[in-house]
Formats: sequence, structure tokens, C-alpha cells
Amino acid sequence: MSDYLTDEEQVDRLKKLWKDYGITVVVALAVGIGGTVAWDYFKAYQSDKAQDASNLYTSYLEASGLGEPTSSFVEELESNYGQSAYFAFTLLRQAKGEVDEANFEAAHESLTRAFEVARGSPIGDLVALRKAKVEFELGDYESVLLTLQEVQTAGYRWQALMLKGDVHFQNNELDAARDAYQSAKDQLPVGFESGVVEMRLASVPPAP
Repeated sequence: MSDYLTDEEQVDRLKKLWKDYGITVVVALAVGIGGTVAWDYFKAYQSDKAQDASNLYTSYLEASGLGEPTSSFVEELESNYGQSAYFAFTLLRQAKGEVDEANFEAAHESLTRAFEVARGSPIGDLVALRKAKVEFELGDYESVLLTLQEVQTAGYRWQALMLKGDVHFQNNELDAARDAYQSAKDQLPVGFESGVVEMRLASVPPAP
């Protein structure tokens, strides 16, 4: 029957289906009915949706910068764009404020939620690294090592190895600490100063 719908009727139907059933059904039907206008509408909707999320995130940043309440922006981002990078960045910024206030438990909760959104992406690696740092502050060294296993992006690996070395150093596992710091030094991106890593290496007593 949908083969006989006009383009305008197809668009109206897609709007209703989106509201009632969400993205999966709408994508399938938009492809199936072959209406170019309908499919263009769907792509435009996606573009508008991304723009709306961007605008909302900008409003959140402005309110945060002015010290105004931000909870309504966070709630709307979670409700409407809860799987977007914008929501992950919102949680990252929220966690930073919580860390600044030494509220590490709250920061850990924010970062755990952000990681659920961004896992498997370079943003996810950044979130994992910050989550591990908070876990280190909480003294949960076992969780630190587990979280650091998620970090795969080359630009973050050396930082993950540095933190891994810190955990082993705290646990008096000096050989493992030395190996982690050396690996961090070996994986430093081109142009990065190695001074901080060298200091960490120098802090580990030499092997007997």
C-alpha cells in the first residue's frame, strides 16, 4: 500500500512512526518504501537532531561558565541525546567539577555513565583514562588496572601505562612499575618531552 503514497504522505507517516516506534522501524520503512523525499526527510531529521544536541550542549557550557544551574540541561541531554558524544562530554565536564571539589565518588559515577556512552571510541579512551585516575584517588587499584585495559588509542596509551606504573609502585611491585614506566617512555608520541616519565623511572629503586 505504501507504494501508492505520495511523498508528502510518506513524510507524514515517517514522522508518526518515529514518534511511536523510534529509529529502527523508521529506517527500515524509509528504505523499504523507496521514497526519496521520505529518506531525505529522515536524513534531515538526523542532522537537525545533531544540531539540537549541539545547541543544548552549548547552552549547558554557557550556564556552567556563568555558575548558573545546569541540571535541566543535563537532564534534557540525557533524555533526548543520551547516546551522543555531547552527553558524554557533558558528563566529563561534570566529573571535572566534582574532582575539583574532591568529590571523587560523584566523579566516578559521572565517568562510569560517560564510559557506558562512549566505550569503544577515542572519546571512550579519554573517559576510561580519567575514570582510572579517579579510581586511583579512591585507592581502588584493582579497578584502575581493569579500566586501563580499555584504553587502546595510541595517544592515550602512554598515559595509561604511567598510571599502571603508579599502581604497581603503590603496591610495591617495583619490577612491574619499572616495566610500565619504560613502556610509557617507549610509547611517547613524537615531540613529547620525556621528563615526567624519566622522573617516574628514576623514582623506582634499581633491581638488585
